[in-house]
Amino acid sequence: MVFSHVLHIASNSASRKRLLEQAHIPFVVIEQDADELQVDQTQELSQVVMQIAQLKMVHAKFPAGQTEGQLLFVLTADTLGLTLNGRILYKPVDRADAISMLQESRLGTRTITGFYLQKLVWQNNNWVVDQEVVDYEDSTSVFDVADEFLDFYLDTIPFLSVSGAISIEGIGGQFLKSVNGSYESIIGLPMFKIRKALFEFGFYAK
Repeated sequence: MVFSHVLHIASNSASRKRLLEQAHIPFVVIEQDADELQVDQTQELSQVVMQIAQLKMVHAKFPAGQTEGQLLFVLTADTLGLTLNGRILYKPVDRADAISMLQESRLGTRTITGFYLQKLVWQNNNWVVDQEVVDYEDSTSVFDVADEFLDFYLDTIPFLSVSGAISIEGIGGQFLKSVNGSYESIIGLPMFKIRKALFEFGFYAK
């Protein structure tokens, strides 16, 4: 497969960057400064993550176009988890909070990643949306870190920067009991849907 463009992703997530690298999709990171608290968190989780992804797109720092008709592909995304008891898994505030989240997650979690992909065209010194898609992937998993392994696990990951203190990659993989849905979406990007949309948008050379 030959790539004729570069994807601009408005995310500093190491996991999302790793997924794109593993998929051999060329990309560059751009900044965004959205305030996610502007989105009503009491809505259905799928609506929350899609609206946050859309808000990130509004606040993304697009590079200036160089030539008339130039194309730009931009991706934003947001991931949230929910325990079976209905607790939204934000990033833990401290170690005790992380332990509480991990213990509750043993029963299973629902993880939803929303994404927003735009194809833009540089026209009259402005980026104009040519094609766009907003979608989400809904998956469930069981992440089971027994009490005997909690300190070992938390000592080896940056748990304060991970939603729900759940990291299913690397050392955390040994605690991932089951997945129903998209493994990549739980990590941070529903790669099948994104790859399909990129193809339909003409991201790949024909």
